[in-house]
Amino acid sequence: MKTLVDMWRFRGLARAIAERDLRMRYTGSVLGPLWLLLQPLSMVLVYTLVFSQLMRARLPGIDSSFAYSVYLLTGVISWGMFQEIVQRSKGILVEHGNLIKKVSFPRLVLFVPVVAVAAFNFLVMAALFIIFLLLTGLFPGWAIFAAIAPLGVLVLMALAIGVMLSALQVFFRDIGQVVDIVLQLVFWGTPIVYPITILPEHAQRWLEWNPIMAPIRSLHTIFLEHQVPALAPLGYPLAVAAVVGIVAVYVYRRLYGAILDEL
Repeated sequence: MKTLVDMWRFRGLARAIAERDLRMRYTGSVLGPLWLLLQPLSMVLVYTLVFSQLMRARLPGIDSSFAYSVYLLTGVISWGMFQEIVQRSKGILVEHGNLIKKVSFPRLVLFVPVVAVAAFNFLVMAALFIIFLLLTGLFPGWAIFAAIAPLGVLVLMALAIGVMLSALQVFFRDIGQVVDIVLQLVFWGTPIVYPITILPEHAQRWLEWNPIMAPIRSLHTIFLEHQVPALAPLGYPLAVAAVVGIVAVYVYRRLYGAILDEL
């Protein structure tokens, strides 16, 4: 509770860092903030045209020419938020080393802007995705609010992993490159680009251990089947997030003195 109160006291710092991160992304560009819309819009258009119209990709059991585009965009947009939080979090302590050494504040505040910026980018892409669903007649209705649970699990898992990596990267700078490779492997080990039914049964059983799979599958249920998914499958990834988070906080507190010396 004290940590939450302290974080609230330093909410101005978190807001300032988040605003700076957003401005820096588009500083010097001619179109500026318009890139927030152009990048995700181009992605939606490319995936829709290439997979639905040119490749005529189809999902078994779903009679819609846009079904595969919905399947792909649901996974890619959600994965993008997860990936951004992990990648930005891993170097946050090194990036703000001078601030950490000079100012006394709860270090977890530094992760608030990371989540805030990732959530903002996600909402921009999600808004365009919803417009696409409305135009194609594939909007899931009230079931869309059920997406809050799997998305929340993805955020918690990404944040727990990010806190752990941020402490380790202070000592091992190669972690950044290793994480990028691992994220690529996890991406292709998650049914985002392909339906899991194309894999042999033994491969499907192994993928069940992937904690990213349950939230993505829940989102596919919402946006493809227009149904509210069961919450029980989210228990495993939520437990993984909790365990990683507890270990991350323990590692950070145990290494805090050495982190300050290294920074």
